[in-house]
Amino acid sequence: MNTLSSTRRRMTRDEALAWNSDWSPSDVTTLEENFDRVGAHTFYRTQSNGSLTVQDASGRPLMYVHSGFVTFREGLAPKDRANPEVEGFDLSTVQTTAKVPAKGEEQLTICPSCFYAMPYTGVCDTCG
Repeated sequence: MNTLSSTRRRMTRDEALAWNSDWSPSDVTTLEENFDRVGAHTFYRTQSNGSLTVQDASGRPLMYVHSGFVTFREGLAPKDRANPEVEGFDLSTVQTTAKVPAKGEEQLTICPSCFYAMPYTGVCDTCG
């Protein structure tokens, strides 16, 4: 049994472009342009449905599409991308790891000595 085939599912190009229903029309257009630019031929999604692999006609991976970003095999990323140090780009559905407190949500300051939450006075109740 081929273990690779058991961990991915083949898709059509149209299915790949519709994979994330939250993508904006601009995201879909950008993906289409990049599929054409790199010579995309075959599309697979992982069994967990966490990402797509885009391959050329010989089966070499060209790019990986995630719900909020795209990465490319080295040297294939678009030249005009926002961050030239990254082999890819974000889509409109990207989720950052930074948590912005909701309006009115309190932010705690942690004492660097005892690691308890400090009061608003800025003086630790435990360490003084």
